[in-house]
Amino acid sequence: MKFRNLTLLIAFFAMTFNVAELKAQASNPLMPDYKRPPIYIGPTIGYNRSMHSVELKSFADEALCPVFENGSSSGFWAGITWEQPLGELKNSTSSIIVRAMYSLLPASLEVAGNRYPSYIPIVDQNGVVTGSEIAYSSTVHTNEVTYNIVSVEACYKLNPFQGMNLGFTIGPTFDYVLTKDHDQQFNLVEPLNAQFKKDADSPFEYTNNDRTIIVEKGEIPESAPFRLGIKAGVQYEIILKNRAYVVPAIYYNFGVTELTSQEDWRVNALQIGVDVRFAF
Repeated sequence: MKFRNLTLLIAFFAMTFNVAELKAQASNPLMPDYKRPPIYIGPTIGYNRSMHSVELKSFADEALCPVFENGSSSGFWAGITWEQPLGELKNSTSSIIVRAMYSLLPASLEVAGNRYPSYIPIVDQNGVVTGSEIAYSSTVHTNEVTYNIVSVEACYKLNPFQGMNLGFTIGPTFDYVLTKDHDQQFNLVEPLNAQFKKDADSPFEYTNNDRTIIVEKGEIPESAPFRLGIKAGVQYEIILKNRAYVVPAIYYNFGVTELTSQEDWRVNALQIGVDVRFAF
C-alpha cells in the first residue's frame, strides 16, 4: 500500500510539473507575444534636378538692367537611409524613414542683353578715317550658383494598397549649407573682334581678353546657413531573398525657407534615386 501511495504521489508531481511547463511555454491570451520588427539600414543615392526660383537683377544699382529669372542644373545625393516599421511586421503598412545625405543643388542662370548697332570707323593704312560701317554688339549675363548641403530628413511612409509594395512618403528635411557661392559674369558675344572698354576706376575684374566682366564672385550676400524643406514622393519596394530590398523612388523637395533675406530666392529639387536596405 505504501509503495502504491508513493507511486501515485510521484505521478501527481510529474503531472503538475508538465502542466506548469506547458503553461510557461504557452502564450498568455491577455498578453500576446510581440515580436519586435527589425530595422533596415543601407545606402541611398540619386539624381537632383535642382530648380532655383528667383528674380535677381544682373546689376544691383541699375534699374533698367536685365533680370535673372529662375535657373536650374543637375546634381546628385548620396548617404545613409534607415527605416523602422510601425506595428507588427506582418501587418505593418507604415514606417518612419530617416536619411542622412550630402547633396549638390546647383543652378545656372542666364539672361541676354540687348543687341545694339554701332558705327565702326574704317581707317586706311595711313590712319585716315575713310568711312564707317555698322556692327552689332550683343551681350549675355550668366550666374553659376554652387549650393551644397548636408541633410537629415524624416519621412512618414504609407503603403495604402493591400498586397502592393507601392508607398507614399512625406516629411521635413533639415539642411545645413556647406557651400553657397556664385560666379556672375557679363560677356560680350559679338562682334568677335571687339572688347569692353576698360575703365581704370572700375570695381570689376576684366578677363578673357577684356571680353568678360566678372560682376560678383564668392559667397552669395546675406545667404542663410540653413534650409528647411518639405519632401514628398512615391516609391516602390522590390523585395530580395537575402533579407534586403531595393526602393526606387521619385520625390519633390520644396524649399520652405529662403536662400537670402534680400530676394525671394528658394531652392527646390526634383529627385530620382534608389535606397538599398538590409534587415538587422
